[in-house]
Amino acid sequence: MTNFRPHGISAAAKYAVAAFVCLTLCTATRLGAEETQNRDKVPTVEDAVLFNEAFGWVKKAEALIGTPKENSDEQAGLYLKATQIKPDFTEAHYNLGLIYANQGKIEEAVLEFEKVIEINPAFGGVHQLLASAHRKLENTEAAIHALERGLQYFPEDLEMRRALAMLQIGANRDAAAMANLRQLIDSDPEDPALRMELARLLESNGEADKAAQQYLIVTDSDPDNFTARFHLAHTYIRQKKFPEAAEELVAADRIRPGDPVVQEKLGDVYSEQKELEKAADAYQSALPNASDKARLYAKLGFCQANLNRIEAAVSSLERSAKLDAGSADVHYLLGHLYSELKRPEEAVAAYKKTLELKPDQADARYNLGTIYAEGGRLTEALEQFKAAVHLDPKYASAWINLALVCEKLGLDADAVHAHEKAVALGSGRALNHFHLGILYSKAGKADQAVAAFAEAVEMEPERYRSLLLEELKNVHSILDAVRYRNDFIRLLKPDRPGE
Repeated sequence: MTNFRPHGISAAAKYAVAAFVCLTLCTATRLGAEETQNRDKVPTVEDAVLFNEAFGWVKKAEALIGTPKENSDEQAGLYLKATQIKPDFTEAHYNLGLIYANQGKIEEAVLEFEKVIEINPAFGGVHQLLASAHRKLENTEAAIHALERGLQYFPEDLEMRRALAMLQIGANRDAAAMANLRQLIDSDPEDPALRMELARLLESNGEADKAAQQYLIVTDSDPDNFTARFHLAHTYIRQKKFPEAAEELVAADRIRPGDPVVQEKLGDVYSEQKELEKAADAYQSALPNASDKARLYAKLGFCQANLNRIEAAVSSLERSAKLDAGSADVHYLLGHLYSELKRPEEAVAAYKKTLELKPDQADARYNLGTIYAEGGRLTEALEQFKAAVHLDPKYASAWINLALVCEKLGLDADAVHAHEKAVALGSGRALNHFHLGILYSKAGKADQAVAAFAEAVEMEPERYRSLLLEELKNVHSILDAVRYRNDFIRLLKPDRPGE
């Protein structure tokens, strides 16, 4: 560790000791009792004697500077002796604090630096040292307070103000930090680091336009500033200015070719702009050096799926799942793609994994139920469709499939309820009305059956007239409840008014 240097007594101060003694001797006889108590105004003979005695110990301590005993307990003891003799000996407290700081006795150093400020609040350099000591004790608030006190006496000290701004940033005192950063920038407009800090604070506080202005100033003066380019791109992304973000990311890539973070961000921006070919290329470029390859493979897979490159998408997503099996979205998309590739068992496994990770995924339950239904596994399909509509009561497609499965299982009442739900949601198709007509007819509800058949025929006349006529050929038909009703017979005639 670099040692702090002691604060010695100036030559002028040493020379003044004799004059100080002389002055006190000449004036002592004229001091009253009240004046004796105010040593700042008129020193006494006793003060002079104490100072000389204390100064003797300070001289012994200073003699050890530059020797192996510098910063030793012996040197500390000499300064301590001086402070015991003369408690307001500022330089002795200061140097003792330095020794303690260099020895790693930070709490003791804090006490000495605080004593210096108590004696002389405008003592140069001590506020920074006190702040540094508080930081080592992880007391950020005390460090900030020390620097704020120092700036009251040294408002033009840019180094102290900069240190204060950095501490305020770490303590999330954004408004105060920004105020100090602006003062620093006014004093040194060419310092890019200050503008970068200010820009980041503005961005995090929702002032994206002002943040972009600061980043632009930096890039104008330093076009090859990678960090400014990257953060400017991020600001544009937050503003949804994707073309501008892409431009900055391309510039950042020219400065630092192949940076995986830049490439990934570029892929994200291209995806937002639906430039999927470019996005896929960017994600592919990011992969070799990416720290999180699972995430990159997932993004690449989603991109390839949208480009209808199904086999490639499956390959990328499988790699992602192998590296990190914890993404429900990856397994869900794999299930969808396996289904498209007619690989139902793999699709089932993918959807089951999705539901392990995210049991409330209604779409995964719907898709799994559909695969079960298509494979004749009706009881399992019923379970999944019921779960889907429980999770999302407005899931019309799930209600429709639930109704059809219930019919196949002979659960007519449940099937009626599900078809009615689909119709009530405004998503009822001719299919629902037709099946409702069949179910109502089976239950002997002729009026409701005819009304449902009328809706189906209204929506798809040719198809459902044909189906009804074909069913009527059976001697014992599910349409027996309505077979001879005039309103039903009229439905079957193609010359109905309005057609």
